[in-house]
Amino acid sequence: MPSRQIFDEMSSRTLAIVLAAAAWIGASCTTADVPAAPRLISRDQARYLGLERAWFSQVRLDRARNQVERAVLTSGRLTVLTTAGVVHEFDANTGETLWIAPLGNPNYPSLGPAASDRHIALLNGSTLYVLDRTNGRPVIARPVGGAPGASPALAKNHVFVPLLSGRLEGYPLGEQTITPWYFQSYGRAMVPPLATPQSIAWSTDAGHMYVGDSQELGVRFRLETGNEIVAPPAYRKPYIYVATMSGELFAVHELTGERRWKFAAGFFVTRAPAAVGERIFITSDEPALHCVDAKNGQGLWEAPNVTQFAAASRTRIYGVDELNALVVLDAASGALLERMRTEGTMALVNDQTDRLYLISVDGMVQCLHEIGAKEPLVHHPPEPEAEPAEDAAEAATEPTEPADPDAEEAPPVDADVDPFGVMEDTDADDEPEDAPADAGGFGVDDEDPFGG
Repeated sequence: MPSRQIFDEMSSRTLAIVLAAAAWIGASCTTADVPAAPRLISRDQARYLGLERAWFSQVRLDRARNQVERAVLTSGRLTVLTTAGVVHEFDANTGETLWIAPLGNPNYPSLGPAASDRHIALLNGSTLYVLDRTNGRPVIARPVGGAPGASPALAKNHVFVPLLSGRLEGYPLGEQTITPWYFQSYGRAMVPPLATPQSIAWSTDAGHMYVGDSQELGVRFRLETGNEIVAPPAYRKPYIYVATMSGELFAVHELTGERRWKFAAGFFVTRAPAAVGERIFITSDEPALHCVDAKNGQGLWEAPNVTQFAAASRTRIYGVDELNALVVLDAASGALLERMRTEGTMALVNDQTDRLYLISVDGMVQCLHEIGAKEPLVHHPPEPEAEPAEDAAEAATEPTEPADPDAEEAPPVDADVDPFGVMEDTDADDEPEDAPADAGGFGVDDEDPFGG
């Protein structure tokens, strides 16, 4: 055999052995020598940030196939949805699992969840599911009228679903009807709507935000921002806050449509604003976290390199920076106080309490709070319910006691009047026999009622 051929065969064998050895060494280093990133923050790490762990738990999911899709915090409960369509409900204060509900087809994409005091709503494929929040049992399971564009929203009596066609459909939470409400808008509705006690607000990629009545069918007004909207709106009674891709933040009165102020962040805004007390927190793609006065829209301070707002206490602001590290800021000035790197975890945007919730994609959930803060600080306490009419009538017949000069005067009750003349719902029984099957709302497909 020629020496050249022997040399080539030996070289190829040697190269194969070297490559196999390198692969074995690389695999050994990956699995043994390089430690896996910790998902759970230790107590010592938490103390370094002035925090302590309240609880931790694990979402039920198959780590090899599924992960966490989204989590929301509402009414003292943490609701987590997985990519397999499984809803896991936690007590947000103790971490106790209240119930687990698998829904729909695990191979279909899921959008949600949306939560209210009584219900939880989500979409699995093109099917809408509404669950009783006390036990997780489905109370509604019905197909929607098109391809969903984003997560649903829950109001007092209706659940609203945005469609890619620009239509917003409203389904009653009680007895189901054949024809739902619908609002037609210009553009594609691809952002989760916002439901308030009096309004439903949704936006489109045409840069329009629409605000309608959540209790009676009709649209109050449309805001034209001039740029695409990809971030969900925020709410602080009675104003709705919506941000655009041009970096502008608008404050709009939910009943009148009056624009109170506009703030310019200077860079793209892709995350929802967070309304906490008298301040609005918004992150831009600079990246930077902006603190804005909710009354007049003036910028109070700016924290560079922060990409997400996470929570706020009386003296501190918690967020996540561009390297996925947890940062602690001074609430008065925005100055950086502490920073700690975290791996494989996401922070929940909590504009309701001072609790810090960290969730990993494989389902590890942990709750942190400042040392000694056993009870959560609630930023927006629920308003007391109105006195029932019968009780008020009985109270009027009883003898009244002398007025207490130190007692505070009750605020006047807002009149339930729409200054723009809210459209009444059309009665399905009055429609002609040849009316289209989906006639409802404005009754015109693919047309903007505002002439967009």
